[in-house]
Amino acid sequence: MPEFFTGIGELLSGSFLQSGALWTLTNVPGFPPIIQTVHILGIAVVMGTIAFQSLRILGLAIPSQNPPEISQRVMPVFWIALVIMIFSGAFFVFGRPNRYFNNPVFAWKMACLAPLLIMMVFYHVMSKTQENYWQINSKRITVARIIAVLSILLILAICTAGRWIAYLEYIEYPLWYLEPYHDGLEKPFWETVQNWSLSQVIASTNWFPTFETIHVIAATLMVGSILWVDLRLVGIGATKYSISTLNKELVPWAWGAFTVAVITGLGMFITRASGHVINPAFLSKMVLLVLAGLNMAYFHFKLYRNIDQFDNFTKTPTNIKVAGALSLFLWAGVMLAGRWIGHII
Repeated sequence: MPEFFTGIGELLSGSFLQSGALWTLTNVPGFPPIIQTVHILGIAVVMGTIAFQSLRILGLAIPSQNPPEISQRVMPVFWIALVIMIFSGAFFVFGRPNRYFNNPVFAWKMACLAPLLIMMVFYHVMSKTQENYWQINSKRITVARIIAVLSILLILAICTAGRWIAYLEYIEYPLWYLEPYHDGLEKPFWETVQNWSLSQVIASTNWFPTFETIHVIAATLMVGSILWVDLRLVGIGATKYSISTLNKELVPWAWGAFTVAVITGLGMFITRASGHVINPAFLSKMVLLVLAGLNMAYFHFKLYRNIDQFDNFTKTPTNIKVAGALSLFLWAGVMLAGRWIGHII
């Protein structure tokens, strides 16, 4: 690790910032999972903003929207979400500075974040200097596409590093095998599940943090996709575009990300199945997932039938706003419950 990086950790250690962060984390009831959820939701907005803007530049998503208009519309949201992400993450960094500033994975995360921000600022500033700046000639189009590809790769690297910070020991000392638990008695079904060979392999090797990393990335992409549709339903975002167009272009991405999240979630679930099924946070997450699914089904199979009546309305009907707001609330609840799972023994 570079000396200046570890020096920051030593400087923060014992400071009033560490004392304040530790006091908040240990004395405010439920604060750690709540602030972690805020952090992940901030990541979801940042990731969704960068991902879909970049995919549009590459011609892979939301073809109906103009890249310069997307940049002007979403960048303010990006900066707000970034500030929230940094503020929420600072509690943990300040609380345990030596853990982070002596951790090469955290250094990797910061090394990826810096060029990402530079590219975002550069792209946005140049977009404002001239209309259709990035579409004028082939050279600028190529530069924009390079920025888009690098942005996607960097945001994936940042998300990956964020999850692997706590799993550094898996990198250095992987536990390639654990002896399955067996007390000689007939085991309940869920204990049998977590003693499967597959469960043991995932639980005792690098597969678990890998699954968790992919799960978080998929979840944030899903929430990021749903966010822009829900904001349109509420009537406070992307109002220049019809609801049906946004739904057609973004919801398939949400379903794809949801599928990946479910597969990786099941992989993690089977490693601790007997504990999860009695964990109130896990049960709450499942209930909220069902409610979010029912709300989505109600919108698509009931309200969406009359889409022609309000498709292009800037101010959507009350029942549409309620469906959008409820979706935002329920998915935020899913993320919060997901973070609570690890805080309940």
